Amino acid sequence: MGSRELVCIVDPIHPVGVERIAAAHDVIGPDDPRLAQTTVLVIRTSPLGPEIFGKMSRLKAIVKHGAGVDNIAIPAATGQGVLVANTPGGNNATAVAEGAVSLMLGLLRRTRDMDALVRENRWNERWGIRLGDLTGARVGLIGFGRIARQVARICGAGFGARVAAHDPMVPAEEIRAAGVEPTDLAGVLSCDVVSIHTPLVEGTRNLIDTVELGMMKPHAILVNCSRGGIVNEAALAEALRSGQIAGAGIDVFADEPPAAGHPLFGLPNCLLSPHVAGVTEAGMKDMALNVAAVIDTVSRGEIPATLLNPEALP
Repeated sequence: MGSRELVCIVDPIHPVGVERIAAAHDVIGPDDPRLAQTTVLVIRTSPLGPEIFGKMSRLKAIVKHGAGVDNIAIPAATGQGVLVANTPGGNNATAVAEGAVSLMLGLLRRTRDMDALVRENRWNERWGIRLGDLTGARVGLIGFGRIARQVARICGAGFGARVAAHDPMVPAEEIRAAGVEPTDLAGVLSCDVVSIHTPLVEGTRNLIDTVELGMMKPHAILVNCSRGGIVNEAALAEALRSGQIAGAGIDVFADEPPAAGHPLFGLPNCLLSPHVAGVTEAGMKDMALNVAAVIDTVSRGEIPATLLNPEALP
């Protein structure tokens, strides 16, 4: 048994995880007057800037519900000796991968347009609409982590797509061993479907901009279920408007929620979703239970397996 922590759950997580955490620790919300005494913070997408650490002198750890940690000021946490751990993999990786593939299929099969033809009594217009295929398409992945590998498996084994990937952090031999063609960014951008699966860091901010979109084929589609900010949204809107690319499926935005009048809102060839690619029942349960397991590890004074800032250790 470890120490009993005061855990603040900032963003909602699955009730199964809350129940598991509450069985061993005291759980509060972000508006609780005991917030300053919190020892563990659980966070999903809310921003956590450096100013928070001066207000929580007892804070031991931040546990991210999910993989991406671009919303957490990790250097500031490290400077205060606060551990930061995430909860990647498991059912969440599968859920995000399925979300990405669902956007691919929604765009290629023009699901929203087909629905409108039926609802608006435009049935006979179906003969004039060309639909795309994932089967036999060339799918390019930017990044080759857990989620991208699931996308590669679904598209390759499930649909017979030819899959290529670019990830400077993964050896070409490892990519090839997964049945995927290793390539550079230009090689990915030449594919029929381009799907983004890389974290948002300074090196990937606006990675897909006017020049990169100009390297894509006119019939190609772009899918982003990774992080907003990797794609320059204004440049993407122009590429969709001009026909530079055929379509885009966007689950994540630079600012969330996006402001009214966002340039992507009025484009019929853009399929949008509100950062929910990983929000399935199984995925949410799995991550919430993983969060609980990380908290228990911290309470025992042990090092979480997913610790991101070992420099913060005493």
